[in-house]
Amino acid sequence: MKKYLIYILFPLNTFAQIQITNGLTQTIQASTNGEIVGRIKMKNIGKKQETFSTFKFDIIYECGRYGNFTDTTTHDKSLNNWLDFDVDEKQLSPNQEFDLIFRINMPDDASPGTYWSAVMIEYGDLSKPVSAVAINDRVRYAVQIIVNKGNYEAPKLIYKKINIFTNGIKSKMVTVELENIGFFSAKVKTQLELYDEKGTKIQTIQGDGKNIYPSRCNIYNIEVKNLKPGKYDGIILADTGKKIFGSNITLKID
Repeated sequence: MKKYLIYILFPLNTFAQIQITNGLTQTIQASTNGEIVGRIKMKNIGKKQETFSTFKFDIIYECGRYGNFTDTTTHDKSLNNWLDFDVDEKQLSPNQEFDLIFRINMPDDASPGTYWSAVMIEYGDLSKPVSAVAINDRVRYAVQIIVNKGNYEAPKLIYKKINIFTNGIKSKMVTVELENIGFFSAKVKTQLELYDEKGTKIQTIQGDGKNIYPSRCNIYNIEVKNLKPGKYDGIILADTGKKIFGSNITLKID
């Protein structure tokens, strides 16, 4: 019988014994050359001792696909060759707090722009694989580390694809694929403004908010529901915090 290893990536700290208390994304401005020092704050809120281990992963983004965590593939903006931890493994007692220190030594000739990697923090019973019956044996967090080197420049976004899918009765899912053609990443928030046939705005719908890395794509979802049958004009807005990029669509609700 085959054994399957199941990892649980927690976007939040729900039900976890070891919590990450300062966020699952850290963005650092590297204004000068030299060593960058950061910390991942952790706390064991459980009632027993827990041992955690750390690993370096890359996050691969390809146009038309969602991001993928991997320890077998790298990319040209990876931090992994310059990233180290003060400890690779440690035991935490109940209620113990701990700062996992990481250090990044970027070379002087690294070009300006955004670099990124992920720190995987795993804890639980490492002596046996996780099964569907005992899903709490091992848990992994993915903490994204983002470094911006040089003076920040707001990126330019390109709409690669817009698809509209039926998502239920009188409901549609708008998926937007955006490409960042700049040198720096940006946290992009999406929304959709809908207008009826008379040109009156009837809804403003908030979509996904995700980071988009330079020279990479990301996919954003906007759910449209509770509309009467008819034809609607829409404007998709992608907001980087510095600039807003728009695109027109037409929706038909049967």
